[in-house]
Amino acid sequence: MKNFMLSICLLFLGLGAYAQSVYDNVNLRMMLYPKFQVSEVFLKNGDIVEVGLNYNLERHQLIFIEEKQYKELAGLETIDSVHILGKSFDSKTNKEIITIIKFIPINDKIYQCTSYDGLLVLFDYIVTPADYTADHNGGHKDETSQISNTITGANSMRVYKNNNNVNMIPIYCYKEKNTLIEIKQTKQLANLFKIDKTLLTGYIGQKHVNIYQEMDVIRLLDWLKKSATKK
Repeated sequence: MKNFMLSICLLFLGLGAYAQSVYDNVNLRMMLYPKFQVSEVFLKNGDIVEVGLNYNLERHQLIFIEEKQYKELAGLETIDSVHILGKSFDSKTNKEIITIIKFIPINDKIYQCTSYDGLLVLFDYIVTPADYTADHNGGHKDETSQISNTITGANSMRVYKNNNNVNMIPIYCYKEKNTLIEIKQTKQLANLFKIDKTLLTGYIGQKHVNIYQEMDVIRLLDWLKKSATKK
C-alpha cells in the first residue's frame, strides 16, 4: 500500500508543472466520459506521466483531479500527445482488449485523432431542452434531439448524456500542414482543395453528407482529394 501511495504522489508531482486550477464548480455533466479514464501524457522532453483524465466539452480541455480540485492540462506547448486507455471486448477471441484514443493539443484546444490522416475531432456540446406540446389529455413531452436529423446523427456518437439534455457533438476538422479547417467551413475547405464551392456544396447535398458522422466526413475528404487531382 505504501508503494502504491508513493507512486500516486510521484504521478501528480510529475504532472504538477503542466496543470492549472479550474474553477471549483466544474459542471460534471459537461464531461465526455462518465468517469475519469486511465491516461498517459507524452511530453516533448520524453517523459511520460500517467493520470486519470476526462474531456471537458465546455472548455475543450483534458482535466484531472488533484487534491480534490479539478485541474486542466496546461503548458500544452510542452505536450506531444495524450493517450486515453479504454477497454473493449473482442467477440472473435472472446477476450477484453485495450484500446487507445490519441489526443493532441493544437493552439489552446485538445483534439482527438482519427484513423484518417489529418482528420481530427474537437468535442463540443449542444443543449437540447425538452419540447413540450399540449393536448387535450394534458402535457406531452418530446425530446428535441429526436427532431433534428443533424443532431440525431451527432447523438449517435455520444458517449455520455446527462439528465438535462446536454449532448456531445463532434466537430470534425481537417489539418494539412499549418492549416486547420472545420469540415462545416465549406468555403475554406473548397479553397484548400482548389475546387469550386458550389461543386462542394452540391456534392454534400446530393450525397446527404452528415458532417457529424465520421464515415461521411471521410468519404467527403476522399472525394475532395480525387476532385483536386483531376485538375
